[in-house]
Amino acid sequence: MAILVGHGRCDITPPLGIGMVGYASRKEGATGVHDELFVQAVVLDDGAAPVALVAYDLCLLTPALATEFKEAIRQATGLTPEQVFLNTSHTHAGPTLGGYGDVTEQVLAYRTVVIDQTIEAIRTARADCVPATFHVGHAPLDIGCNRRETLPGGRVILGHDPNGPTVHQVTVWLFSRLDRPDLAVFSTPMHGTTLGGQNRILSAEWMGMAIQYFERDYPNLRAVFLQGCGANQDPYYTRVEGGRGTFAELEEHGRKTAIAIAQAVAAVRPLDPSPMRVVLRRIGLAPKEAGGEPQTLILHGLRLGEAALLSLNAETFVEFAQHGEAVSPAVETLILGYTDGNIGYLCTANAHKEGGYEAGTTRVAPESEAVAKAAIGELLAELQR
Repeated sequence: MAILVGHGRCDITPPLGIGMVGYASRKEGATGVHDELFVQAVVLDDGAAPVALVAYDLCLLTPALATEFKEAIRQATGLTPEQVFLNTSHTHAGPTLGGYGDVTEQVLAYRTVVIDQTIEAIRTARADCVPATFHVGHAPLDIGCNRRETLPGGRVILGHDPNGPTVHQVTVWLFSRLDRPDLAVFSTPMHGTTLGGQNRILSAEWMGMAIQYFERDYPNLRAVFLQGCGANQDPYYTRVEGGRGTFAELEEHGRKTAIAIAQAVAAVRPLDPSPMRVVLRRIGLAPKEAGGEPQTLILHGLRLGEAALLSLNAETFVEFAQHGEAVSPAVETLILGYTDGNIGYLCTANAHKEGGYEAGTTRVAPESEAVAKAAIGELLAELQR
């Protein structure tokens, strides 16, 4: 059975000099552009209530900014917050939107541009809607691994742990459209951190390069990246002076990912996209420190017939995605992080015990793992009822 699917893409490359986000040590603004940044929208319409999957080549949206964006989208398009998913790629080579006190006139002006371009991308996607069939495929992909490396003395650092939990796979949701380019919506859980804090050149990171290489080789397809639960996953890189990684490594990750996307497209199987259903839930998570502010975890689910998509508004460990896939009653399940805002790290209880960067900076308590996993299971079950 077919649904209507449309696509829109707008440029959101900021002006040079804008502040960059991803590394606290980086104080200077951007000095160049390696590759352009975009916002993309995929609209799915079953004839009742359309859904927009919005993908940004940006590091993150704060919860307040996600609310601001969704309200602007509602006023301009009529789509409610429940009908809109806002996913950020988590590139650490991207610009700030001014969510953490780094607000300047340039940043505020850029934020307005991003909102306007988001609305334009959604409008374009709605106008572009045509009948489409739905397929899902997977392919191996190894461009990184778990980053919680344990030193001989027991201290956990940001490095590479090839034996830690990881997902060496790309998932593709393929929409084959009538008289339009097909859409390959792909996801894998992996940080956009090939480049380090020494970098001041804007880039969509390996994710953006994967799209460029794939569309160059397959001009009749369009690729859209949705970031998974990659909080404890880093791409491979070699240390350079003052930071990490090179553009050559970033581009190689992009090439490998483009090849994997093509392999997944070649191996897809058809799924029924009906019925379509959206569920949004908010649950409270206890603060890590006594007297701290409780955090609101947003779980946003989409049923597309035999498939399910569930997103979390947190920088989520890969174990949560593995749990969701294991308990989901759907034939195919895709779990995303970095969506509808970002409350910070959602770690496992074991990571809290081990320590390390993520456990040191998270705002939520160790018991949040059990609470979140229970909510994931409940929402996935509700989607399929």
